[in-house]
Amino acid sequence: MKKKTIIIALGILVVIAAVLAIIVSSGMPKKAVSEVIIVENGKQTKVDLNSLKLVDVKGTMTMASGKTKEIDAKGIELKELLKGKTFNGVKVCSDDNYSAELTVEDIEKDGNTYIILGDENKPRLVVLSDTDAKRDVKNVLTIELQ
Repeated sequence: MKKKTIIIALGILVVIAAVLAIIVSSGMPKKAVSEVIIVENGKQTKVDLNSLKLVDVKGTMTMASGKTKEIDAKGIELKELLKGKTFNGVKVCSDDNYSAELTVEDIEKDGNTYIILGDENKPRLVVLSDTDAKRDVKNVLTIELQ
């Protein structure tokens, strides 16, 4: 009898876990691999980077350790991606909830902020003027205009 009760309890827990997983994942934005979602005044707009005119992005990022990393990828300047939009700042969020904030000055500086297609064609924020790569956001999910 105890064995049967334990099996039933475990079955109920598995069902509850599955339902919770569905509820949590349904609240997250969905996108294709090379897409970013621009959030402006609560409205979400998907942008497929592969459909844009991408440029060669070459530069050097400096890590917190002082080591450098060469960037050689295809991408788009963030100011070009956000052209025509009004904002006071931007928050770039990854699919694992890591985020970085950028000022208008960061974005408007020529050759500074890019969304590149990184590993496995996934969007990545690079800020070439940073000296510690804290704002290197991999697997970009959303770009929230503030």
